[in-house]
Amino acid sequence: MAGEIVTQDSIGRVVLNATPGKVLVLAGLDGAMLGRVIDQLEAKPDSRRALFTRLSRAQTTDAAVQQLTEQLADTAQRLWPVWFTDISFAGCRSDVLGQLAASAIVRRAAADINDLQMTWAEAATKLALDQRRPRVRNVPAEVEVAQLALAISRHGLALVIDAEQACADSNPAAIVYTLEWIAQLTQCVVVALFRALPPHQPPFDRILYDARVLVVEEGLDQTEIPAPSTDTVWLAPWMGSPHPLSETEQRPEKALRGDQELARLFDCNQFIETVRGSRPKVDFVWTQGRMVIELDGYGSHGNRAAFMYDRHRDYELMLSGYTVLRLANDEVAQDVGKAVEKIRDIVQLCRGRIK
Repeated sequence: MAGEIVTQDSIGRVVLNATPGKVLVLAGLDGAMLGRVIDQLEAKPDSRRALFTRLSRAQTTDAAVQQLTEQLADTAQRLWPVWFTDISFAGCRSDVLGQLAASAIVRRAAADINDLQMTWAEAATKLALDQRRPRVRNVPAEVEVAQLALAISRHGLALVIDAEQACADSNPAAIVYTLEWIAQLTQCVVVALFRALPPHQPPFDRILYDARVLVVEEGLDQTEIPAPSTDTVWLAPWMGSPHPLSETEQRPEKALRGDQELARLFDCNQFIETVRGSRPKVDFVWTQGRMVIELDGYGSHGNRAAFMYDRHRDYELMLSGYTVLRLANDEVAQDVGKAVEKIRDIVQLCRGRIK
């Protein structure tokens, strides 16, 4: 099968607009590459989100389903106290009054969200209030997966699953049946990723009817990697706040929020229009002071292409009047106070320029 040349926007449409209820097999792109491309899309607030994950060794469908359910529950726990895309439980505590407040929020949510089961949601929020994973007992597996998917994204979730290694290491029939089970019983979009299309023979022939081989168009940048390592789940696209699955973004945002001078200056994960017509997505921006903060990890920026692209991005941002401060992920992790002091120094410099 010849490769289909795709743009960044068309990759997003292929994944986020795929048909629920069936498995879409994509080859040619790995999860890390696809994740960082989709994370650069300017999605609407009510758009479907993609959750990138992978299945590891599993000899039975039940084992693979349990694996996926654990990943969904872990993701929902990390998103807490914001569930169902934009419903906040931040004001609720684990005492009786807090549980009553959470129950009232759930009732309102159930009136607005199709297929949300209030019984599950009340039990799951109670677990979350107790800082426990939302694994509700005695719930059928298909119900649990569907409800956890709603907690992660009320507007629909595309499960993008790197299945190739699991198929190679374990029982490929169990993996294929798991993909079909998820698609048919949960009504999630299911995208199965393979580096190359598997052979058109059992068990793969069951899911290869609409398979596509994607080739990224020449010139599309693939080096700006906002996501963490490829062995963790990643939710994309994300805008407007620190990514809930990224400790690297959460740590400086919390430190800035607690700083009297810097607390209200910066917005996170925003697109900036440059004079060159590009719209790079930056980690933090102080719009009035025209200052950008970028967080860099060696794993995602430690190659020649990434090094060159970072400098070109900085050039376009500086040409558009922005001062760019780059902080290493390791520096933020080891001494966030020192990172904040660097930010403060550049803020003072920018303030001197706008007086």
